[in-house]
Amino acid sequence: MGVSWNPCIFLIFSALLIVVIESLKDVRVTVPEAVRMRETITLQCAFDLEGEPLYTVKWYKGSKELFRFIPKELPNSKVFAMPGIEVDLSKSTRNELVLRNVQPEVTGRYKCEVSSDAPNFYTKMDSGYMYVVDAPIDDPSLTIDKNLVDIGDFVSVNCTTLPSFPSTNVSWYLNGIKVAPSSMQKLEVTPELSTSNRKYFITISGMELQITESTFQNGKAVLSCVAKLFNLYRGERKETIEEAKPRPRPSSVLGPRNDSSVSQRLKISNVGFILTFILLHVHR
Repeated sequence: MGVSWNPCIFLIFSALLIVVIESLKDVRVTVPEAVRMRETITLQCAFDLEGEPLYTVKWYKGSKELFRFIPKELPNSKVFAMPGIEVDLSKSTRNELVLRNVQPEVTGRYKCEVSSDAPNFYTKMDSGYMYVVDAPIDDPSLTIDKNLVDIGDFVSVNCTTLPSFPSTNVSWYLNGIKVAPSSMQKLEVTPELSTSNRKYFITISGMELQITESTFQNGKAVLSCVAKLFNLYRGERKETIEEAKPRPRPSSVLGPRNDSSVSQRLKISNVGFILTFILLHVHR
């Protein structure tokens, strides 16, 4: 047997459904993808309550609560202590969480949870991941087994970055065009002067390059190793490869055509012909 809906009940249900859908929307977290150690950073949480009163804003790092904002309470902000995380309470608000002197432990996922007040207590959340970066202190090192080569030779090159967290990305370029590496390793290391418990990595990338005629531009080739870490670090090293026996080029063998010299030779030839003709007639 079918269920008949009273038009008034249907309208009331639809209105309640619209309220549920529209109340507390667009919770958006803005977290920097990567920051340097010891910087002060701001995490942002934007939301639209759609007229609902705000009950609380909570920030979590992973599954643990880090900061809470409750407008009805005094003081309205509360910090939950975590190792390596220093919240600037004087600058943190319902929409912003300010962290000072960020340390390696700050790396992780941050979640903002927003709840409206009674009677509905709607709750929504959003999150973002952030790295606290310890970038290499210099450019990578680049080694090559030979710089003078002949067509058909193989050249072995190696690019090694200095320690960093997280690991640095390495790319190769030949004459400005990106080429694929032959090998790539990321090794965990412990820097001598490090006071942190975090892991550091070096990236070692190698390439075996076969020399062909297309390798060179005007007898030379430039090989580049580029190391990057987010938008916070870029290091580069270059090596130049040259032909041991430069190939002769048509212009150097035949010489450039000179129309004036050709014309001059024709004139001299004509003069010689005329003198010979005159001498022959004089002797007759």
